[in-house]
Amino acid sequence: MTIVGENNTDIMLDPNGQPVADSSGDFKIVSGDACWEQDLRLEALTEPGELFYEDENGDEAYGFGLMDFSHAENDEFTQKEIEQRVKNKLSKRTYLDQRKTRQKISFENGVFRDYVSVSKQDAVDEYNVELTTEEVEVVSE
Repeated sequence: MTIVGENNTDIMLDPNGQPVADSSGDFKIVSGDACWEQDLRLEALTEPGELFYEDENGDEAYGFGLMDFSHAENDEFTQKEIEQRVKNKLSKRTYLDQRKTRQKISFENGVFRDYVSVSKQDAVDEYNVELTTEEVEVVSE
C-alpha cells in the first residue's frame, strides 16, 4: 500500500466521498496537511479488503476495520483492542509523532467512540478525529 505522505497532492473529496469541482469545472485539489488529513479520514471510514485493488493484509491493509467492534461487549480487553488497532494503523504514517497521539475510548448505547488526536513530527498543530463503530463516522475538527 502506498501511504499518502505529508507532501502529496490528491483530488479533494466532499464528506460524501465525491470530487469537488472548482469554478472552472476542474477538480479541486488538496495538498500538504489537508491531503494526509483527507486520506486519514478516508482510511478510517474504510474496511480492510473493501478496495478491489488492495491486496495487503493486517496492519498494512487500507482501512481501520472498526466495524469488527460494532457488536462487541464493552470491556477493558475490547477497548484495548480498538486502541491498539488505531495505533497500529496510524503508525504507518511515519510523519506523525506517535508520542503525541492521544486516544480516549468511550462506550454508550452499544457504540464505541474513539476520540483521537494526532500531530506531525516537530509540529504543535493537532488533528482531531472521532471514530465510531456506528456506521463508522469520522468527524474532524
